Amino acid sequence: MEKEIQDLEWERHNMEMNDKKNTGLTVKTLGGFSIQGMGGHLKEDGIRSEMLIKLMAYIFCHHTQEMTVQELTDVLWTEEGSDNPAGALKNLMYRLRLLLKKTWGPHDFILTGQGAYSWNKEIPLDIDAEDFDKGCKQASREQDTNQKIEDLKQALSYYQGTFLPKFSSEYWIMALSTYYQGTYLSAVKTLADLLGKEQRYKEMARWCTVALQYEPLDEDIHTDLIKALIGQNKLKMAMDHYKETEALLYENLGVAPSDELRRTYEALLKETNSQQMDLKAIEEELTENNESGAFLCDFGVFKKTYNLEMRRAARLGLSVFVVLITVGPAGKMTVASPNYLEVINDGMDRLERVLLGCLRSGDVISRYSGAQFIILLPTCQYETTKMVIQRIEDNFYETGDKQIPKVKLHYSLDEMDEK
Repeated sequence: MEKEIQDLEWERHNMEMNDKKNTGLTVKTLGGFSIQGMGGHLKEDGIRSEMLIKLMAYIFCHHTQEMTVQELTDVLWTEEGSDNPAGALKNLMYRLRLLLKKTWGPHDFILTGQGAYSWNKEIPLDIDAEDFDKGCKQASREQDTNQKIEDLKQALSYYQGTFLPKFSSEYWIMALSTYYQGTYLSAVKTLADLLGKEQRYKEMARWCTVALQYEPLDEDIHTDLIKALIGQNKLKMAMDHYKETEALLYENLGVAPSDELRRTYEALLKETNSQQMDLKAIEEELTENNESGAFLCDFGVFKKTYNLEMRRAARLGLSVFVVLITVGPAGKMTVASPNYLEVINDGMDRLERVLLGCLRSGDVISRYSGAQFIILLPTCQYETTKMVIQRIEDNFYETGDKQIPKVKLHYSLDEMDEK
């Protein structure tokens, strides 16, 4: 829904621009490629030649300068090359002029110079990427908070996705895409911070939600969204989003939540617990879904449990062991291998099932990283701990591929020591 609203804003912007200057063209490059204005409209899927699109896009993005024949041939034929690049460019330029003439009539859009081409500066161009970049720079110079917020919102409304996404492998497009992507992330985070300080949490949540459609793995934006939900007292939604984010980071990046995200989660836990004052209701909630077997929890909860067990062990003279189990590739696979994360994730899923199935109900488990589980074994002696580890290993390898195991377990253990 948020994306649809932003698309409507973009269409309204285009109509306003066309009303104001019917002698120019409005070019969309962020999230796709299209041109409209002067009574005509060209969309990416309506242009059958990728080479024509790449030539048009390059000319639009360099419309303030002359482009030499050598420059254009280097851009267009980087891999396959051409026996006669100058002739191929001349033919492609003829086809482009024909396409523009067919859509907009006999205007001199592209001028020919001495060994170079240039865009006709008498025909104005309004390019979304340029407007986006100018808007972000203007916002960065603004000192007034409210005006800065409005400038950022205006600039961000131009961003509809990555720069020319269908041609992201082209080296010049890749460089600009990285630049605009970084600019977008910086602007969104600045806007979220300003809106949070102004306690405008609903707006903060809206912009974070839109940003996550483009950058689903950015942990800072997930953290900002959780803060915005907490600010609106939408605690269950905040808790659900934290759990989804934690799973997303493990599955796609193989990393644990950052310290900032964990601190936000701990603040959420405090806020959630402070809302319920009826003891009976709390007891019912505590016993709800009380399952047997080991307790699997977030690392933030694990740390609190660890501290409680450390105090209890010191008071009662009990021994408690902590075990760290790491899942690694069985062969010579490296982190850079294309299927490394898939193999590790499969191993971690298998290990989780084994741990839940063969540990005691008082034992506590948490994912410490994308390839590690940490386990708390209360009232457990050293020899017993070794037996537990052996049982985990036996069960783990029995459930896997016995002929060619893809992963192997490494472990270390230590007795809890009160500092």
